[in-house]
Parts: sequence; C-alpha cells; structure tokens
Amino acid sequence: MQAILLYSIILFFIIFMAVRLAINPLLNKQDSINEDTGESLLVELRDMGVLSNSELEEVIKLYKRMEDKEQAKKQYQTYEIILRELKEIGYFTDTQYANRTDLLKNISMLINSCVI
Repeated sequence: MQAILLYSIILFFIIFMAVRLAINPLLNKQDSINEDTGESLLVELRDMGVLSNSELEEVIKLYKRMEDKEQAKKQYQTYEIILRELKEIGYFTDTQYANRTDLLKNISMLINSCVI
C-alpha cells in the first residue's frame, strides 16, 4: 500500500516537472511575439499612411534607445546591489565602497551619455 502511494507521488512529480518544462519555452516565446507585434504595429501605421518611412525609422530608433537606456539602468542597479553586498560582508571598507560606487556612477554616466 505504501509503495503504491510512493509511486503515485513520484509519478505526479515527474508529470508536473514535464509539463512545467514544456510550458516555460512557450511563455518565453510569447514575450518575443509581443516585441515583434510592437514593431509590426508601427509598420502598419506606416502602411496606413500615418507615418512616413523616415518617421518609422526614427520611431524605431527612439524605442531602441529607450530600451537600451532602461537596460543600462537595470545593469547599474544590479552592480550597485553587488557592491553593497560586498561592503556588508566586509570585503570592502566604507572608503573602498565609496570609491567603487563613485567609479560605477562615473562609468554609468559615461555609458548613458553614449546611449542618448
């Protein structure tokens, strides 16, 4: 009786993991479909005559710059968290942490000025 219960639990776990692994790629694929849809909507606006070809290119570049800027901001925040954690565990002193944080800010400003 216990063996049947054990086998049932194992079977449930195997099926659960198989379904989960099968669904994850589909969820990631849905995100890329939404990104393509955004650009295709811009193309449809051009096709309807709302945007010219040059305006379409400018708008696509604008969205790309906004995306790049957002990605750079997320990266900066991640690096800042890492530096803070290194300070908290005692790897950096307060002075070293301040110097590294200032260096990170300067590099981030330089990168952001290139992205804009």
